[in-house]
Order: sequence, then structure tokens, then C-alpha cells
Amino acid sequence: MPNQFSQDIPAAALKQAQTALDDFRTAIEQYLHALTPDERRTMLRMADKTVAFVQKTADYAANTPAFVPTFVSVPELTQDLKGVQQLTPLYQQLAQLTELMDSTVMLAGSEAYGAALTIYKNIKFMAENKQPGAQTAYDDLKQRFPGRSVATPRPDRS
Repeated sequence: MPNQFSQDIPAAALKQAQTALDDFRTAIEQYLHALTPDERRTMLRMADKTVAFVQKTADYAANTPAFVPTFVSVPELTQDLKGVQQLTPLYQQLAQLTELMDSTVMLAGSEAYGAALTIYKNIKFMAENKQPGAQTAYDDLKQRFPGRSVATPRPDRS
């Protein structure tokens, strides 16, 4: 398989990207909220179809106040919906960029790891054949090899 990631990213491009991310974070962070894993797990989720449902419900609530229970704040509902509408385009763009970044890191990592495994196997072969320096390199790499540890026997499922 040909190497697909064969470029050096210029330091100026990385600095420009980091500055843009820092600027983005500074501009938007005060409006964002962190959630705990428990909060994320138990929270209602809004998707594309749900947005239309919430919008239509907000319209009914604004036009017919009798439909709204006294403990529900229509201005808060409207503000929450507006937040979704404002943040969704930014979120979608960031999600696309994150997926592209993840794919690129995965590709570069896969190619680097594959090459390293090939070299490691060659060093191991050379160590087995008593090539000078190979045993030292093999012993050093063997300690760092992220391969499987000694597996514990699985119970028989019969």
C-alpha cells in the first residue's frame, strides 16, 4: 500500500491553525457549558426532527398562552431554541473538521505504526541470527512493544 501521508506540515500553518482555534475558543467559550458524564447520559437529546418539533411547539406556545403550563417559561424556551439554531452551524463545521483531523491522524499513525512493526520484526529476525547490535535494539523495543500481554486463560463456556 502506498504511503498516503507524505507531507511535512509547515510550522507557520500549525501556528496559524492554533491561533485560529485559540481565537475561536476565546470568542465562544463564555457561552458554552460543560456537562458531567451523568448529565450527558440522562439529558434529553435534540436531533433534526426534534428541532422542527420544538420550533412548532414554541410557535403554539407563543400564539396560545393557554397551552403553556405555569411552570414553563416561553421566553426561556425561545432562548434555548435560538441557542441551538445559532450553535448548530458552528458545531456541524467543527464536527466535519474533527472527523477530517481524526482521519488524518489515524492515517499517519497507521502508516507510522506499520513501518515501525516491519522494522521491529526485521530487528527481531536479525537478533535471532546474531547480527551485531540487533539483540540490544530488540530487547529495548520489546519492552515498549504495545503487543498483547500474557493472556489469562478464558473459562470454558461448554
